[in-house]
Amino acid sequence: MTERSIQSIFSGAYQPLYISLLSVCLIIAIEVYHKIHRNIGRKSENAAFHKVIISYLAYIIVDLLWIMTYTHEDFVVFSKTMEYIETAILANFAYFWFEFAEYYIDGFPIKKGRVYMLFRLPILFADFVSVFFCLNFIGVIGHTRLPSSLIYAINPKVDFFYLLFTFFHTLVCMMKEKKQSKKRRYLVIMQCVLYPALAAIASLFIHFVPFIHLGIIPSILKALIEMQNANIYTDALTGINNRYRVREYLEKIWDHTTEKNPVVIYLIDINKFKGINDQYGHLIGDQALVAVADSLKVIATEGIVIGRFGGDEFILVDSLNHDPQTVQKELREELRKASLVHHFPFDLTLSIGYAKATQACQKIPDIVSLADQNLYQDKAKHK
Repeated sequence: MTERSIQSIFSGAYQPLYISLLSVCLIIAIEVYHKIHRNIGRKSENAAFHKVIISYLAYIIVDLLWIMTYTHEDFVVFSKTMEYIETAILANFAYFWFEFAEYYIDGFPIKKGRVYMLFRLPILFADFVSVFFCLNFIGVIGHTRLPSSLIYAINPKVDFFYLLFTFFHTLVCMMKEKKQSKKRRYLVIMQCVLYPALAAIASLFIHFVPFIHLGIIPSILKALIEMQNANIYTDALTGINNRYRVREYLEKIWDHTTEKNPVVIYLIDINKFKGINDQYGHLIGDQALVAVADSLKVIATEGIVIGRFGGDEFILVDSLNHDPQTVQKELREELRKASLVHHFPFDLTLSIGYAKATQACQKIPDIVSLADQNLYQDKAKHK
């Protein structure tokens, strides 16, 4: 069967359905984009997820342009150019998904500049290949047209590189993680990567069905739902629990409080935070809050739950009775290291107050109030 007869069959039987499916995907993607415009999740995750949706929207639009011109002889150059551009957009989508996943799981590539640049090389190469093929097809580069099979032998490998790395890196992180909440977070990313990867494999064997577009939809919807759910109990700036999540945790464990199993509540406050905001700006102030949160994450071993209590105040709940002096010493040491990484032009220090509950009949607000009093006693030393 000739290519022309295949095009005729496709035009009459499949093209309307193909366009309808793409249109539905386009509408869903636009709705998702408007949802993430409302500051869900951490700022880094939000920005990365925006890139994912924008690249997906671009992929759908270019594919619509291709499908509407594919069967017309007068638009051969245009449709073939759209086809080559699609390969670049899909590679960028895979890269942006990798970037989003690394932010979501706090992966290593986003934390190390040189490693991050190495991970950009495949996508830069894929973009170069697509541009080269476009220019070659319209006659700007080369005397003969390169076969389309060549670009499909290159760019899809870039897509699978990012998806496979994301999947297996997340799997390794999940296997090392002990906290169930983080394990669930990792599992979400693995599922989201799996859908478009399986769809891409299906598209290699069955043509003229938008498997990839359809496979991406459940991934972005699942990621959106998880980010929204996390936002209910997660502080958007720092990525740690908010006061509501910590309060629920306290209420859950409080009935088991005894002399042998006490609960220690720490309140932590940044010294002279208002002065930091006034002198250096709110952006630097936000970075200081993130540095404290990151330091708390490091010391949040088994039995310790952390959260942002409000403003520049944080809370730490210890249900395994770690030595208070050790907890404070480790936190201040981690903050010192974080300050060096951020290159703050000021000394970032903390005031810490804590109180211990040894009986379930004690009231949570009373213990929090006592920790608050001790906090202000410690703060008086830093004035």
